[in-house]
Amino acid sequence: MSVSRLLVVALAGEGLLTGVALAWIRLRGLGVEAGDPVAGLGFGLGAAVLLALVNYVVLRSAPAIQPVRAIRRLYRELLRPLFVTVRPLEIVGISLAAGVGEELLFRGAVQAEFGVVVASVLFGLAHIGSRSSVVFGLWVAVMGFGLGGLAHVAGGLLAPIVAHAAYDAMAISFIRWDAHGA
Repeated sequence: MSVSRLLVVALAGEGLLTGVALAWIRLRGLGVEAGDPVAGLGFGLGAAVLLALVNYVVLRSAPAIQPVRAIRRLYRELLRPLFVTVRPLEIVGISLAAGVGEELLFRGAVQAEFGVVVASVLFGLAHIGSRSSVVFGLWVAVMGFGLGGLAHVAGGLLAPIVAHAAYDAMAISFIRWDAHGA
């Protein structure tokens, strides 16, 4: 898939999630708030840095137990080839689209309707593409639980949107420019 096509697919897919989320929120009358902008940016960026550090440790220095090997294999075999030629502006577009679309759907609609546990499990399941990515899906569910807590603590969706978008930008950038290839 060419990089420009990857961006188009990401924007279309995440745009669809955004539309579904906004329709769900409106039709169900869910009280979804953005939260305080300063707190949202601060908590969001702090959470993104923490998640990126955990990601780096898993890829670089965690013991090579089976779940870690599975994440590293997914990185080498799927994510690295997908993002190896992505350009900086495309990283920004993909990351922002994912942060907005996925957080509106999973934290804004699903979590508001069914709670953080259901939203986190569904978030993890949405990131499983095959048996080889089950461990990744479990990790994403844990991150979803953290993002759900972040929405609660920060009083709105801005913090998890910022955290998700900034984390994705850092993770994709790491994948793109990682000389070691995990």
